[in-house]
Amino acid sequence: MSVLVKYCGCQTEEDYRLLSATKANIIGFVFAESKRKVRGEEVSSWMRSYGKEKELAGVFQNASVDEILHVVSQVPLDIIQCHGHETVETLIQLKKQCSTKIYKAIAYGEDVIDQIALYAECADAIVVDSVSDGQFGGTGVPFAWTEIPQFIKKANKYNIPIIIAGGITPENIHTLLEYHPDGIDISGGIEREGKKCGIRIKKLEGMM
Repeated sequence: MSVLVKYCGCQTEEDYRLLSATKANIIGFVFAESKRKVRGEEVSSWMRSYGKEKELAGVFQNASVDEILHVVSQVPLDIIQCHGHETVETLIQLKKQCSTKIYKAIAYGEDVIDQIALYAECADAIVVDSVSDGQFGGTGVPFAWTEIPQFIKKANKYNIPIIIAGGITPENIHTLLEYHPDGIDISGGIEREGKKCGIRIKKLEGMM
């Protein structure tokens, strides 16, 4: 797959084992308040049982640098994804103290173009995600994908990739890929009854 694929919201050891065998580049764990929240010690135990086949990303929302570093001490994260209103200064501090890549999530509707410019110098990738009923991330609702080309054009000026999240499913992935994002970040779209679903993953990957 030419597009970078991140399967996020890994909640259980069963999920982790399943996602480790997929074509995804990255497995994501949510350490922020969420129905998919996990603890560092849980994830660490899964590593011991099944090893590490993919890059690992940790999703945090308005966490302190110390809180993030605590999880990093437990889990061999390759990526820290800041999914709140973290400042540029916070991202710079993380980059100084961690060897991980830093992804910054931007809420669609909050002047994405300006936000890309703001974070481009201190992030390794920008994630554009949906907002629904005041909730940022994990909404299961796509935003107006027709605007993706202008986001990519702006990001290209800074040589930073754009990853799209929010409401991506096996049923609509073909539409999203027509806009050529650098990556996709998908969670609920590959679940069935709250668990990662091999059938839905296979269907999604068959469309890519």
